Amino acid sequence: MKAVRIHQLGDRGSIRIDEVPAPSPGPGEIVVDTAVASVNFPDILMLDGKYQIRPELPFVPGKDGAGTVSAVGEGVDELTPGDRVLFYVHYGAFAEKIALPASRVFKLPAEVPFDAAAAMGMTFQTAWVALVERAKMKSGDVVLVTGAAGGVGLAAVSLAKALGADVVLAGLTTVSKAPAVRAAGADHIIDFAAGNLKDAVREQVKAATNGRAVDVVIDVVGAEVFDACLRTLGFCGRIVVLGFTGGRIPEAKTNYLLIKNISVHGSSINAYYENDLDAVRRGQERMFRLHGQGKLSPHIDRRFAFERFAEAIKAVEDRSVVGKILLEI
Repeated sequence: MKAVRIHQLGDRGSIRIDEVPAPSPGPGEIVVDTAVASVNFPDILMLDGKYQIRPELPFVPGKDGAGTVSAVGEGVDELTPGDRVLFYVHYGAFAEKIALPASRVFKLPAEVPFDAAAAMGMTFQTAWVALVERAKMKSGDVVLVTGAAGGVGLAAVSLAKALGADVVLAGLTTVSKAPAVRAAGADHIIDFAAGNLKDAVREQVKAATNGRAVDVVIDVVGAEVFDACLRTLGFCGRIVVLGFTGGRIPEAKTNYLLIKNISVHGSSINAYYENDLDAVRRGQERMFRLHGQGKLSPHIDRRFAFERFAEAIKAVEDRSVVGKILLEI
């Protein structure tokens, strides 16, 4: 079979399509014939050796995708060849076939196509856990999402609106991406490139909400953006940390948390897969239902043929993406 493999960390020229042996399922495993894989920011980190997981070289990148089960291993009773599934792995999705534990797949409803499923994989699961499991978002909340045009950010915007948020605020540094973010459900755009962030963000939020404080912040940026968003939270506000695309890892002064009863939560989808997979499964099933009801629709920015994998990776690396980039395998 064909698979994209990287042979030297940090060297994009060492990434190529190789002919490799097709996998066979072990006990508790299945083999999926991949139809579509998504390209995510963590893939870029892994290619540079900057992710918390560092596979032995050469390895196949790619964390999630959708396809058809072609073989099942011993002890797998809940899946059969021909089942359409969404899957999540640490790496290995950029290949024509992948063997993985049966526990890491989700059967697709008939009405969910492969491309929508792949676009609703890791990023939507990450956003779900952050909003529902960590922040305990309630209907009627005011939600502020940073990095709102990225995969996780746009998923969080869409989910917050679908789950009944009263006001969804989308934080952007590139305001030209606003139309797609508004289409996903954002009520107002918060310009993170405007003036002194600590004052500018709080003033923009007040203007957008008629003075109402934020209940939930979903932050993928960190750095000064985290500092500014922390100041927008009201009584018992919750801020969920998902990453640090802005570079600096921020610190919160605990006296400020004390005064407003603010809570800061970390959120890692990998940790949920290892410790509370049932929560992820409940979330994915609910998201499939929301999609079927027309309340949730992932935004697919671009699609690339398998042979154009380098262009797909570069698009995510350049941060020119709004929503999801898909690799059609």
